[in-house]
Amino acid sequence: MPESSNRCTVTLSIGSQAFQMRVAERLQREGMLKRVIAFPRGVEIFDPDDEGGQRQVRSYRRYSWADRVAWAAWRRLPGSKRAWNLPVVFSTGYADRLAAGWIEPCTIFHGWTGNCLACIERARGFGAQIVIEQATMHPREWQRTVLGECERFGVRPRDCRALLPEALVRRMEREYEKADIIVVPSAIAKQSFERAGLGRKAIVLHAGVDHEFFRPADAAKPRSPFRVCFVGRVEIAKGLPYLLEAWKKLSLPNAELVLIGEVAEEMQPFLSRWAMPNLRLTGLLPADEVAELYRSSYLFVFPSVNEGLARSIFEAMASGLPVVATELSGAEDCISSGTEGNVIPARDVDALAEGIRWHFDNAEASRAMGAAARARIESEFTLEKYVDRAIAMYRSMAAGSTQHG
Repeated sequence: MPESSNRCTVTLSIGSQAFQMRVAERLQREGMLKRVIAFPRGVEIFDPDDEGGQRQVRSYRRYSWADRVAWAAWRRLPGSKRAWNLPVVFSTGYADRLAAGWIEPCTIFHGWTGNCLACIERARGFGAQIVIEQATMHPREWQRTVLGECERFGVRPRDCRALLPEALVRRMEREYEKADIIVVPSAIAKQSFERAGLGRKAIVLHAGVDHEFFRPADAAKPRSPFRVCFVGRVEIAKGLPYLLEAWKKLSLPNAELVLIGEVAEEMQPFLSRWAMPNLRLTGLLPADEVAELYRSSYLFVFPSVNEGLARSIFEAMASGLPVVATELSGAEDCISSGTEGNVIPARDVDALAEGIRWHFDNAEASRAMGAAARARIESEFTLEKYVDRAIAMYRSMAAGSTQHG
């Protein structure tokens, strides 16, 4: 039976985005939280407690262990590189089945795409409305874009880790069919769902950033070197070949490009081709070290050709950095060109180089843009603003004023 119409209750499924716990905390304070299903460290179930927090009622730690073993075994099998990420199909399906057993009557179930098909079916059986959250564009369009980049740069698709297993894409599409609302992070992501015939379900819910953790430097920093940073997966879908070519073309004096994130194997030929002494790759770093690198940089560059709206753009803006990003990155939702940074055409090496050079040549104006970026975050994209938007969406759904599919 559906939950009582007098009280809106939400079961919240949390994937890798830890900031969603802020939504759970607010739901708890509002008396709207039914249950939290968390996946970052396995499968964990939390219920509201009597002290205004959540208590863990079940943890499937063996799932996490089994998942690591399965991945390790798969990577040792001959030919596994042809479908390097296939185990994700089985691991997400298994986690979903474990979690589905903990779904109880609620008004709204909010799940993370690819990870909640069984949960959706059980929640629907109780009469719940279904929200699916998608962090990127529609996966079919994602695949086409990645395959296009592979063809452009002569990368074999099987060597490109940004591609999703076909079975996972089909699973996601089944979730979209069953959902009432598909939450997407930006206007450009919504457009991809419109092209897939799902525009009536897709709504934009802008995320937020911890603007107290990601903050500008306490004091003015010496502009030597002129440090440009990128944060994200270092792969072709993020537009890194274009950035490397642009950086090589610029040959700026006393400047440094820092790429922060896991380096995909597909990038090795490009890193060799455009190797430069003023290029630094850090690999994955703890969050506090990433925050420090933002504070010691002067410009954030995000050349992605395939995005929803990267959280690293918010982090950089909160850190007081101007941003140069492509129109395919979702940046137009938070950046007005000439105010907080510059939005440029994707795959345009010359535009990318010119955008970086402008900030190199115009130090004072660039700093003003960084200050404007910080102000934009404070006014629109804090975690508190994100939570407010999420709660408003739930209340709208419960009141029946949100259009459902």
